[in-house]
Amino acid sequence: MTLLAPESPAAWLLTALALLDVAIRLILALRVLMRPIPVPETLAWLLLLLILPIGSTAIYLLIGEIRLGSRRAARSASIARDAESRTVALWRHRHQDWEARDSAWPSIANLCTAVSALPPLRGNRLELLSNSAAVLDRLVADIDAATRHVHLLYFIWMVAGRGDDVARALTRAAQRGVDCRVLVDAVGSRPFLRSPLAQSLRAAGVQVVASLPVNPLRLLLARIDLRNHRKIAVIDGAIAYTGSQNLTDDTFKVRRKGLGSQVGPWLDATLRIRGPAVHALELVFLRDWLLDADTPTPPLDSFLPDDLQADPDASVVHVVPSGPGPHPDAIHQAILQTLYSAREEIILTTPYFVPDEATKHALRAAAMRGVAVTLLLPRNNDSILVSRASKSHYAALLNAGVRILHHHPGLLHAKTITIDRRLALLGSANLDTRSFYLNFETTLWIYDDEFASVVRFMQTGYMAHADAVEPHEWAARSAMQRFLDNAAQLVGPLL
Repeated sequence: MTLLAPESPAAWLLTALALLDVAIRLILALRVLMRPIPVPETLAWLLLLLILPIGSTAIYLLIGEIRLGSRRAARSASIARDAESRTVALWRHRHQDWEARDSAWPSIANLCTAVSALPPLRGNRLELLSNSAAVLDRLVADIDAATRHVHLLYFIWMVAGRGDDVARALTRAAQRGVDCRVLVDAVGSRPFLRSPLAQSLRAAGVQVVASLPVNPLRLLLARIDLRNHRKIAVIDGAIAYTGSQNLTDDTFKVRRKGLGSQVGPWLDATLRIRGPAVHALELVFLRDWLLDADTPTPPLDSFLPDDLQADPDASVVHVVPSGPGPHPDAIHQAILQTLYSAREEIILTTPYFVPDEATKHALRAAAMRGVAVTLLLPRNNDSILVSRASKSHYAALLNAGVRILHHHPGLLHAKTITIDRRLALLGSANLDTRSFYLNFETTLWIYDDEFASVVRFMQTGYMAHADAVEPHEWAARSAMQRFLDNAAQLVGPLL
C-alpha cells in the first residue's frame, strides 16, 4: 500500500473534506445549542455530532429537526388560522360552543382550547364501537345513505378484505353525485395507492390524494418520517367516525420481521358521533386535505350544515388535533394536564408505550399521590423494538406503584384513557414520542360521566384477559434482558 504524499492533490482533498466535515458538525452543534429542546436531547445530539464523523451530519439532517418544509409549514399555518377563525365564529353564532366554567374540568378544557384553537362542543350523541366488523358495517351503511359528501382520512387502507366494501360504497356514492374525497398517508397506505382499487376509485370519480408524499425533493426540504396517523370519516357533515381503527378488518396482521410469527387480530376502539363535534372533525380533515390536494374545494361553510341537531343533554366533546405545524405538541400538553388532574383513578390502554420523561413522571407522580394508575399494554407487539423500549420504563413505574397489565388475546390497539370514571380520552395517538411530536394525530376529550363509564367498562373487559406484571418478578430479570431493553430505549424517539 502506497501512502499519499502530503503534497498530493488527493491528500489535500481528503484534508479539505475532513475540515469541512468538522466545520459542518460544529455549525450543527451550535444550532442544537440554540434550539429550545430538552437538555437530554441536546446532550445526545452534541455527543453524536462531536464524536461521530461524517455519518452524524447525515443523521441530523434526516431526523434532527421536525421540518414540515417551509412552504408546506407556511401554507398549513395559513389554512389553520383561516379555518379555525371561521368555524369558531360559526359555532358561537349557533350557540354550540361550551364554556369551560360549566365543567368539572375547567383547567383541562381551557388548556385543550388554548393548544388546539378549538372549543369543546356540547350536544353530541356518541356510540362506542369495539368490533372492527361493526365499524365497517356502520361506515358502509352511512356512506350508502350520504347525499352531499363523504370524507375519509386514514393512515392505512387495507387493500384486501373489507376495504373493498368501503370502496364499493364510495363508488356507489360517487355515481349518484356525492362528492367523495379520500386522503390516505403516503407511506402507511402505499400498497393501496399503488393498487387497482385506488385506480378504480379515481375512475369512478372519487378524489384520492396521498398525504405527505415521499420523494427525493422532499427528502432535501423536509423530514420524511412525519406521517398522517389520523383516522377520520365524515359523512354529510352530520356523522363522523374517529378512533384507533384504520380501514382494516380483523384479518389485518403484521408479520414480525425475521421471526415468521404474526400478531393479531387488532383490537380497536372507534367513536361514531352525531352532533357539533362532527364539524370539528370535518375541520381537521379539510385542513389536511387542503395541504395536499390540488383540486378546487368549495367554501368551508358548505361542509358545515346548519341543520345539525345538538342534544342539550348529550356529551360534551373536545376535538384536539396535533402535529407538525401550528400546534405541534397539543395532545402531549393536554394529556400531561389530564394526568396531573386525576384524583382517584387513571386507566390507560395503548399498543405503543415509549413515553418521554414528562409523561413517565406524570404517571409516577399520580401513583405516588395515591391515584390508582393502571397501564394496559399488549403482551405481544408487532414491533420487537417498541416492546423492548417500552419495558425499559417498567421498573420506575412499578416502583412508584403503577399497575402494569399485559393483554394477551390479539394486539390491543385501542388508545384510551379514563380519569376518575368521569373523563374519557379516545383517539389515534399512542403514548410515545412519535405520536406526541412527529405524527398528525387526533384525540377526543369527552366530558361526560356516563360515557366515561362506558369506556371504562370496555377497559375492564380488556383487563379480564390480561396478566399483571409483578414487581418482584420484573426485578429478577436477567442482566441481558435489562441491557436489551435499555439499548432499545435509546432509539425511543424514532419509534
